[in-house]
Order: sequence, then structure tokens, then C-alpha cells
Amino acid sequence: MDSLGPVVQIILFFWVPVSQQIGYLKHLNNNVETLKRETKELQDKRHQIQADVDDAISVGKTRVRLVENWLVDVTNIEAQVDSLRMEFEQPRTCLNGCCTNHFSRYKLGKRVVKKLKDVENLKAKGVFDKVAESPRRPRVLEMQTSLPRVQQSTAEETMEEIWQCLHDEENGIIGIYGMGGIGKTTLMKAINNKFIGTDHFNIVIWVTVSKDLNLGLIQEHIGKKLKIRFDDNEDMAEKRDKLFTQLKNVRYLLILDDLWEAFSLDQVGIPKPDKRNRCKITITTRFIRVCNEMDAHKQIRVRTLTPEEAWNLFCERCGDVVMSSEIRPVAEKVAEECSGLPLAIKTVGRAMHGKDKKEVWENALRALKGSSPEIPGMERQVFLPLKLSYDYLENEEIKSCFLYCTLFPEDYEIPIDELVRCWAVEEGFIENVNDLEEATNKGHDILERIKDACLLEKGSYGNKYVRMHDLLRDLAIWITSPSSSIEGSKFLVKAGEGLMQPPEEKMWRGVVRISLMHNKIKDLKITPDCPNLVSLFLNQSSGLVPVCSNFLRTIHSNFFELMPKLQILDLSRTGIESLPMSLLQLVNLRVLILSSCRDLVEVPPLGKLKELQILDLSKSGLKNFPQGIESLVKLKRLDISSTSFTAIPYTMIYGLPSLEEVSMMYLKEKVDGATFSEAVNMKRLRSLSISVSNLNGFIAHDMFHRWFSGLTSFHVEVKSAVFPPFSNKHISIGGCDKFPCGIEGLTKHAFSLYLYKSKGLTSLSKFQGDLKSLRHLLVSECSGVECIIDWREVGDDAFQCLQSLDLHRLLNLEKIFDGGAPPPLNTSLQNFRIIRVISCEKLRSLFSSSMVEQLHQLEVLHISDCSQMKEVIEGDELPHNSFPKLRILRLYGLPELESICSQRFMFISLEEIHVRSCPMLKKLPLFSSSIHEIKGEIEGEREWWERLEWEDEKARSLYTRIYKGP
Repeated sequence: MDSLGPVVQIILFFWVPVSQQIGYLKHLNNNVETLKRETKELQDKRHQIQADVDDAISVGKTRVRLVENWLVDVTNIEAQVDSLRMEFEQPRTCLNGCCTNHFSRYKLGKRVVKKLKDVENLKAKGVFDKVAESPRRPRVLEMQTSLPRVQQSTAEETMEEIWQCLHDEENGIIGIYGMGGIGKTTLMKAINNKFIGTDHFNIVIWVTVSKDLNLGLIQEHIGKKLKIRFDDNEDMAEKRDKLFTQLKNVRYLLILDDLWEAFSLDQVGIPKPDKRNRCKITITTRFIRVCNEMDAHKQIRVRTLTPEEAWNLFCERCGDVVMSSEIRPVAEKVAEECSGLPLAIKTVGRAMHGKDKKEVWENALRALKGSSPEIPGMERQVFLPLKLSYDYLENEEIKSCFLYCTLFPEDYEIPIDELVRCWAVEEGFIENVNDLEEATNKGHDILERIKDACLLEKGSYGNKYVRMHDLLRDLAIWITSPSSSIEGSKFLVKAGEGLMQPPEEKMWRGVVRISLMHNKIKDLKITPDCPNLVSLFLNQSSGLVPVCSNFLRTIHSNFFELMPKLQILDLSRTGIESLPMSLLQLVNLRVLILSSCRDLVEVPPLGKLKELQILDLSKSGLKNFPQGIESLVKLKRLDISSTSFTAIPYTMIYGLPSLEEVSMMYLKEKVDGATFSEAVNMKRLRSLSISVSNLNGFIAHDMFHRWFSGLTSFHVEVKSAVFPPFSNKHISIGGCDKFPCGIEGLTKHAFSLYLYKSKGLTSLSKFQGDLKSLRHLLVSECSGVECIIDWREVGDDAFQCLQSLDLHRLLNLEKIFDGGAPPPLNTSLQNFRIIRVISCEKLRSLFSSSMVEQLHQLEVLHISDCSQMKEVIEGDELPHNSFPKLRILRLYGLPELESICSQRFMFISLEEIHVRSCPMLKKLPLFSSSIHEIKGEIEGEREWWERLEWEDEKARSLYTRIYKGP
């Protein structure tokens, strides 16, 4: 254009725009037709793409954002084209319709051209690689949870513990365990939802595993959450590699819900959580074993609801009907029968919702007490889910042992030894092992397996008892009831129901085990036909309740005639005076328990009971030793402790060939040591409990020491030294003015030793080298003792295993340790965990500062009633970090105590402190600055409290919380 002349350039400059403007008017009709055609093609494309989108949405996909915007734009432009078309079709005139309005047509033509370009552009953009895609899953998928507000206390306490574990560095794998229906899944769903809106994890993955472990499905669930596509022909190893590659770069929380079997994380492709990757895995399971096998760093048990929480939840499910003055007393008992198990509370609550008749509630209470699944939903929603744990027990032997626990009353603290002993005999453990000890060990192993499945729990009175949750007991009774359709042994269980009369004889037929323990049946004047009966429990209350006149006193002479298979008979703590001769027809009887039958004066000759393996006559009223015991060649355990036999045929007892356990404690006449020397001929004996009158004859026999060392448990009591044993190898020695030669052979095998009123004892140094295995030592009322250990007289490892030291009423004790500091290599104090010093009036201090360094394992220190004690630790220079593990400190009745130590130091692990009647104490101990609350009690006069010196205000504040005043 530069080659053209200036005039021509000017003409073209103005002509092109003018011609374009004229074209808007001249080509209007053609442009409108073109717009209609292009718009129609655009509409067709929109319909096709919309159909593709609809198909994708129908299979769960979502349309691509670009497609969504395009469809909106097409819809908008179609409306705009329609508007233009309508405007075109409407005539536009001027001068009252005399001529066409060309200016208006010109403007319309210009808009048509512009819209045509928009349609063409939009049509060109309507080409997509994909119109829809799988929805992007949220980082945390919200889960529906029914955690009721009334569970706040128990649930939130457990949730807070889990939450803290998920936020610390120490716990990579957290195991949440508890019985079925207790709310583990509900809690974890609530935990899952707490992570919504947080950035603690890149992704939270929930996998429900359930009973049948399928590692491939676990991989599929995790892969789906991570949007990993697995081909149908990929094997587990290939999937594993894909998962590991993606998960190793992600901070994940993996929740494995309802895990029944452990599996290898490596096999699935899950990187193990550690401090570096800061990932976490939580598992919910019914089995402690699974937590252990999955290497859980922290195990948290989900507990049942408190009575108040259970009642509130029950009310929430039942509605206002439970507030009725007529219904409420019965409703509270119904709620109690659910025993704090949320699953049962919800099920029963739903079934009773709106029920306003007292009779209906009383019927429900009867059904629950009788372990009957009459209440709607009880069998399907409670018993069957709980039964899964029972079904998953490894074999019929373990299942049978679990069912055995139903024979004890509801809420009963079951003695483990008693339980295991019956299992060992009735379940035939003895036939499959070498001796009673191995059978007992097998019983304890089975007990742990049942506890592992949360079907039994630790008793309230410590490790020697177990308890069965009421709902699990109901489940077991349901399984074993004669009316149940489930195959297996049938039981008749009426334990602790207050029966005055025995069940009707027809109820006895066909059952294998019967428990009538803890009732008020005075007389058994029946002859029940029990061809299959194996176990019969007629015993009364535990040892905490004295035998009374309401207990069983009379058994009919023919009572045992029709029980040919009976193996276990327990009549302990009854008021029976004699046993009928029909007892001798129990030719298969293996266990006969007559313990604490104080009124029992005679029993028939027992020689015909050839299968008898356990005979317990302890604390019975028998005066004469039963005849025929010499014929019991299979007898493995004999207990005659605390009896008043006028004469005991020791030689006959020692001659029983199968005897493995003998208990002859606290007899009216102590066993003479010389008489007992023949016991070395008892080759199978493994457990011995015996009271002897003196030690001389007891240890004089040449073979004694070798025989004694072969015992796996013993309790030897010399003279009057009655004290419960601390261990399974315990010796109590009382009233010995002089210890005989050979005592070392007795004490060197002991784990615990009790020395009582032994005037000849001046220190424990005389036992040096013979107490290396000792773990527990109690010295009481030994007036000659001036020190316990003299470092100058003992070896470096004299008390190397000692864990607890108890010193009671040692009136002349001046020092626990004498002879200066322990030698540098001495290990005597390094395992001390508990020290208790009571009523040692001459003690002015407990330790020297040089000894503190070796007490680095000490956890409990108790000092009371030591009237002259000035300070606990003597000396000025304490080692750094003294008492690093001391958790509990008790100071009682120390009127002269001025300080713990003259040098101030901090107890870094102190959790609990008790101070009472220490009026001269100037300062309370320092503790770690990380402690926010300390347990215990501080008692003293207000004047003393106000005089106390404080290190800082925080210490004063924490101690103020536990100060009780005078």
C-alpha cells in the first residue's frame, strides 16, 4: 500500500470502513441465515456433549469444569441469537411507517456479524479430550457417626487420648481394642471427622477390613482413595509397588477398622510410620493380640459406659416413657442389665421405646436376667455380633473354657487358680502334658487367649482374678442353654439367683454342667437322673462371707446315684456335716473340693474313687484323716491346710506315686522336720506348701537340697510366721534365735523371704551369697537387727535381684546400709523398686548421698512412724538426676523430719505424694516443671502449712490443690 499515491491511500482509508458499514445493512439477510445455520450446528454439538456428560454422571463421574463453562456459554449465546432473530423478524419503520428505518437495520446487522463470530468461536472451542472425570475425593471423607451426646465423659476421654497419640511423634501405630459393640468404630469415625478442615495429614484413608482378611481388597480401597488405577491383570506385588511409590511421598493417616488378623504392611505396600514421615496408622480390633502383632506403639482399650452415661443413653433411646414414676424403677434395672455396652443399650432402648406398660418392662427385665433373646433385636443385633468373637476362638478347647466361666455368678471375681485347675482336669489338659504344672501353664495360656479376644477382663482385685462382662455371660448362657439351637454342651446355670429349692429334676436331664453355687438351698432331697453330667457346682459364697445356716446342709443318701460321668464336684463353703455313701459311685470323679466345710465331720472311705486327681480338704472340720487315700494312685494335688486332724499319716502321703502338689500349711500340729525328711522320695512333687516346727530336721537329709532345688514353687513356714507369700518361692521364718547350719540351702532358692521375731538376726550379711535370687524381703520385729546390709561383709552382687524391701518395727535399726558407700562395682541396689520403712524408731536417716546413685530404679518410697528421723538422705552432695524414676513418695508420722535432703533437688518423675504428721518439715519436694497436676494428700496444721517455704508460686499452687488441712 505504500506504493500507492497519497490520494489513493486517503480514499482507501475512508472507503474500507464505509464499505464495511454498508455491508452490515446490505448483507443483513444473508448474515442472519448464516447465524441461524451456525447456531443450529452449535446446538447439535451441545446436545451431543450434554448426552455424553449425562452418561458419565450416571456412573458417578462429574463433568469437567471447562465443559461445564462451555455449556453455560452455549446456552447464553443461544438465548442471545433468539433475541436477534426476533428483532430481525420485527419490521422497523420511520415517518409513521412510511419508510424503512435503515439506521436501525444497520445497527442490527452490525450486532448479527459480531454474534456470528462469537458462535463460530464457541463452536471451535467445543472440542474436548474428555467431558467428565471421576470425582476428586476430599482429603478427609466425612463419615456418618452416631456418637451420642450422652457419652461425652467416657467417649471424649478416650477420643482425647487417641487424638494426643495421633499428634505426637512417639506413636506411629495405635491399637484401639475392646469387646464387640463397645463403640470402637463410632469413636474412630468421630476422630476421622475431626480432621476435616485441618492440614495435619495430606490424606485420611479409611478401610473397613472385617473378619475375612483380604489384602487385595485393602490395596483396592487405598488405591481408590489415592486415585491409583490398577489393571485387572496386575498382581499384589505390582499393586504393592504402586501404592508404596505414592504413599512414601504423602503424610497419611490410615484407619484400619475391625481388624481380626494381623498382616504385613510391607506386603500391601504401606510405608511404616516413623518420626521422619510423620504418618500414622490406627487399627480397631477385638483382640489385644492383633495390636501386638501389628507392632502397635500404643494400645488403648475402649471401656464400657459409666452407670450414669448408660442411663442417659438408655433414656435417649427410650424416650420420655422412662420418666414415669411407675416405669422408671424397672427401666433402671433394665438399663443396668445392659452393663454399659452401647450396642446392647441402643438395641434394648429401641425395643422399649414408647412402651408404657409396667408389665412389658418387667417381662423385658426377666428376659435379660435369664439371658433370653426375647427382646426384639437382641439376638440379631447383640448376641450374634458378640458371638463372632466366640466363633473366632482358635479351637473347641478354648471355646469350651470360655463357656465354663458362665458357671460363676454374675459380676463374680473368678479366681484364676481355681478356674485353671478345673480346666486342666475337666478339659483333659493333663492327658496331653507331662504333669499338673504343665497342664496349669496350658490353662493360663488359654486364659490369655480368651482375654486377648476381650471375652474376659482383669478382675477388680488384681491379677489373680478375672471377670466376665454380663452381656458376654448372657451370650455364653444363650449358647449353652438347653433350648438353644446351637450345637454343643448344654448347661444349667442358676448361680447366685437366691434359689431356696433346687431346680426340678427334669431340668437336670441331658445337661453336661450344672452350677447352683451361691444360692440358699439347704437340702438336696432329690435323686436327679444326669447321665451326661460332668461338672456340678454346689459351693456357696466366697471366703469374704462366713458360712451361715442358709447354706447347703443336707444331701440325700441317693443323690449321686445317677451321675455316672461326674468328674468335678465342688461343695466348698457349705454347711454339710457328712457326705452320703452314694458319693462312692462316682467312679469317674477327678476333682473333689470340700474346702471350708467347717461342719463336715466325716466322709466315707475314698479308696473307690480311683480316678481322683485333686482333693481339697483345707479348712474343713474333719478330725480324722479320710480312709482309703493310699489307694488314690492318680492323685496329683492334695490340700489339707488349716485342718485339725489328730493324726496325719505322712508316710502314706509321701508314698502316693502321682502326687505333684501338696499343701500342709497351718496344721494343728506342725510337721516335724525329721518326719518330713521322707518327702525326698516323692519324685513327681513340684509344689510344696508346708509349716514346720523347726528347721534342723527339715534340712538335715542328705538328699534334701537337691530335691528341694527341683521344686518349681514352694511356701515354707517355720514356726509362727504367718504372712501371705510374695512369690511362688517363698520362705517365712519366725521365732528363730539361731539359724541352723544348712539354712543357705533353703534360702538360696527363694524369691521372697519373710523374717519375723528372729532375735538371733543382726543383719542380712550372714546370708551373703545365698540371696542372689531374692526379689522381695520383709524383716519384721527382729529386735537384734541394727543394720540390713553391711558393705564390708557382702559380695558385690549379694542382693542383685532384690526389688522390694520392707522393714517393719525394727526397734534397734540404726542404719539400713552400713560400712560406708557400696563398692564401685556393687550391683546390690540397682534393681530396688520399692522401699517401705515402718516403725523403725532409731533411724535418723534412710540413705547416704553416696548410695542414692545406685537407686536409679526406685519407684516407691514409703516411710512412716519413725520417730527420730531427721532427714531422708544424709549428706550434702547428691548425684545429678537423683531418683529419676521415683513416682510415689509417702511420709507419715515423722515428728522430727526437717527435710528430704539438705541439698535441694528435683524429682523428675514424681506423680503422687502423701505427707501427714510431719510438723518440722520445712519444704515439700521439688518436681518437674512439666507436671500440671499431682496426686496425693498433704495433711497438717494450718500454722505448719503457712510456714512452709516455697521454691516458686507454681509449686505452691499445685500443692494447695491437695492440701487437706488438719
